[in-house]
Amino acid sequence: MSSSSTTLRNEYDAASVLVAVATGLAFGYAAVLLMLLFHRNWILTSGGIPMPSDFLVYRAAGIAAMHGTPALVYDPHAFHLLQITLTKPFPNYFYWNYPPSFFFVAVFLARLPYVPAFLLWVGTTGSACAITIGRIALRRDAMVTALASPIFLLATYVGQNGFLSAALMGAFLLSLRERPLIAGLLLALMTYKPQFGLLLPLALLAGGHWRAICWAIVATAILTIASALAFGLDSYTAFLGSLAVASKGVLTLGGEGWAKIESMYSVARFLGAGDHAAWLLQIVISAVAGVGVLWLWHGDSAYELKAAGLVAATMLSIPYLHEYDFPIILVAFSFLYRDRRFDRVDWLAVGAANLLMAAFLLQLAPLGPVVAAIPAAMVLGRVVSRPRANRQAALGCAK
Repeated sequence: MSSSSTTLRNEYDAASVLVAVATGLAFGYAAVLLMLLFHRNWILTSGGIPMPSDFLVYRAAGIAAMHGTPALVYDPHAFHLLQITLTKPFPNYFYWNYPPSFFFVAVFLARLPYVPAFLLWVGTTGSACAITIGRIALRRDAMVTALASPIFLLATYVGQNGFLSAALMGAFLLSLRERPLIAGLLLALMTYKPQFGLLLPLALLAGGHWRAICWAIVATAILTIASALAFGLDSYTAFLGSLAVASKGVLTLGGEGWAKIESMYSVARFLGAGDHAAWLLQIVISAVAGVGVLWLWHGDSAYELKAAGLVAATMLSIPYLHEYDFPIILVAFSFLYRDRRFDRVDWLAVGAANLLMAAFLLQLAPLGPVVAAIPAAMVLGRVVSRPRANRQAALGCAK
């Protein structure tokens, strides 16, 4: 048997083992969640009422919007009172930091019974995320591998929107080159989390994707007008006014704890820095990430590396980031795999990132920047090494 055949056979065997392990983990996650649901430790409490969780925010916001008081959700105290009417008194605050356009989703979910709404939300967005990752990686078993990531279990448990963010970001990057209209529409939908759009305009401008920019502007304007007509202009006034309050409560005052926020700002505060010093560090990191995106997207690197680099840089540039946002990092790994099949070093890096994401459960320290730095380093390594390899190949041909 030739060495190439042996190599292919070894790769096939390794892939089969990986898929088998991933499938086992995915089914294990599902079994754990079903057991928790059965014993009323997930979605519902032992009393049959909703557990205080991130998904409860959608329910409460949808109810407020349906009753004609959407601006109420941007008042933390009034919104907290509404939340405890749906469950039971609890000490923590669950903020609504989304623009009024996201009320369309909240109202839809609020019209359904609570458990079906929760399961429909995580099921559809999780499936969309896994399918998108499979399409990016050009392998169906990549969907199973994604489902085996511990971040899938974490995001499913809290019922947050990380799956939706990852699906939108991945589909946007997949369609950008050949379907600018679709890319523009997806980018408009991503405005439900404006912080994720911090570096996207830089990439589009540097890459000359003018049609996608135009379609995104038009679609965002239509979505904004539609939501203003549906939920009132005062909802936008309240949204804009709440941003400073939420920033002060969550970041400046550390209302959620520094180990729970997964940004460079939180790392600095966790290590004892003050608010101004932490913001300075975050601004510097964001600026470096922005310069990196401009350099990468203006150059002639493979598109897959540009996409992966943009995702990683985006995660590093955001000051307010939670563990449930990290399904989006799987998009970066998928584009890296699409660029080139992983070798042992790559798999070790991916494994390390997933172990760190599993460690989010412990909330011992903000580990998010380390997770985001792993695909960023992989992108940089490939971008730097390929010109060198090309030069060596050219010299070999010349000889």
